[in-house]
Amino acid sequence: MHISLVGEDKMRISWITDSSTPATVEYTTTSGAQGTSVTGTTSSYDYSMYKSGEIHEVVIGPLNPNTVYYYRCGSNSAPELSFKTPPAQFPIN
Repeated sequence: MHISLVGEDKMRISWITDSSTPATVEYTTTSGAQGTSVTGTTSSYDYSMYKSGEIHEVVIGPLNPNTVYYYRCGSNSAPELSFKTPPAQFPIN
C-alpha cells in the first residue's frame, strides 16, 4: 500500500494484488461508516519472464486539511486503514 499527496487536497492510494480486484477505494471521516466510493485504474506489466500483479491506483478528494480519513481498498470486506492529511499551512511543527 502506498499513499501520496496529489496537489493541495487529494491523495493517491496505490496497491498491488495477485488476483482481480476492483480498483475502488471507499473513504470517510468516521470509522466503520459507509463513505464515498471512488474508482481508479488497474494496470500490469510483463518483463522478460516476470508478470506483475494487478497495480491499482485511485485518487481521492477533495480532502480537508489536518483530518483523519478511514478507507478500504477493493471491497467492503477489506480491512479498514487510516491516514491523516497534513495541516493547511506549513511549516509543520
